[in-house]
Amino acid sequence: MKTTTSLLLAAAVGALLAQPVNAQPAGHEGMGHMGFMHDGGSPFMMLLKSANLTDAQRQQVHEILKSERQQMKSVHQQFESIHEQLADKLLSPGKVSASDIAPLEQKAYRYQQQIDQSMVDTALAIRNILTSDQLNHLAQVHKQLQSLHSQIKSIMGSDQDEQGDQSN
Repeated sequence: MKTTTSLLLAAAVGALLAQPVNAQPAGHEGMGHMGFMHDGGSPFMMLLKSANLTDAQRQQVHEILKSERQQMKSVHQQFESIHEQLADKLLSPGKVSASDIAPLEQKAYRYQQQIDQSMVDTALAIRNILTSDQLNHLAQVHKQLQSLHSQIKSIMGSDQDEQGDQSN
């Protein structure tokens, strides 16, 4: 049950993080990483901005993200190191087999799991400071964003349509 709940929460966070956004919220520069903040702002933080947080809530979010960043710094560094090691292996001269990179893949997978769990934990911590009115508002904004995303896909065509066309 806990695994199912975690997977659902991760999927929900993933859906929030996957929404297209271009502007960075004022006052939140550099507050987080790995989906919570990056160049141009994160969809999660932009969605959260629409909740009209109080100053106290903004401060709590800042502290939550600051704590997450501090706790996960070494995991992110190790994850990046594994990616560099994988690139070095794959781009080195000579033969490289799946068994040569399997240990690095396993380490990367474990780090990715830690990062994903941290993102879920952080999203839950932020969610816990919101009022029911703010949560309802965010749900409505999220539905509107999903609708817009669907409209864009219908206008532009989906990747599946392109893949289907390539196989014909």
